[in-house]
Amino acid sequence: MNYEKYIIFLRKNNYSKNTITTYENILKKYAIYFHNISLLKKQLKKYFEVPNTAWTHYNVICSYMKWSNDKRLNKMKELKLPKIPKKYMEVFTKEYLYSKTEINSFDDEITRQKKITLRFLFETGLRASELFTVEYINEQYIRVLGKGNKIRDVLHNNYTTINMKPFLYTTKTLRLWVKEILGKEFTPHSIRRSFATHMLIKGANPKMVMSQLGHEKIETTFRYLNLSLEENWKIYSSYL
Repeated sequence: MNYEKYIIFLRKNNYSKNTITTYENILKKYAIYFHNISLLKKQLKKYFEVPNTAWTHYNVICSYMKWSNDKRLNKMKELKLPKIPKKYMEVFTKEYLYSKTEINSFDDEITRQKKITLRFLFETGLRASELFTVEYINEQYIRVLGKGNKIRDVLHNNYTTINMKPFLYTTKTLRLWVKEILGKEFTPHSIRRSFATHMLIKGANPKMVMSQLGHEKIETTFRYLNLSLEENWKIYSSYL
């Protein structure tokens, strides 16, 4: 098993540092079992009591096998994994985001930039890592380098963009900002998920949202639609 080259491949294709670290740690864990598909499956089954972990490990292993043209991939895919229990991920409304990021006259410069940056993330739906690659084009579009080293043009709110200074901070700093400004239950990815949920609920064309988020499949975009039971009831009731 030569996962070191695979890690280099991930870096070249602009995967985030956190993703690369996760992939590397998982592949290290299974390296000694990789020569035997039965042992590999047996080791993976030890995590079946925690479905999310089992699926993460499985997806990383399959991704590596696909990259390395491992002919045992089909046998690996025969493994029946446990179902992941449905879980509501916290999202917020546009109104909540705007109220939390409203600029006050008493805000100092760093507070202003925190708020503007979080509002920019919501208005574009960008991944946190993509903030480092933003290139201004015009009042309608910016250009970013996303996953897989793919360049895409993204719609934006020009007023917010022109007031945002170049992003000179780490993703860890950004996570702290989110918790400080929006609440401890949220992360930078919560902003991206909230953007997608907001757009789809308001009737935006799913393909436009898919393009904005940089997804290759519409199924991925729909997985970002995250409604609570209460929100589902409101939608259901409005159509009866």
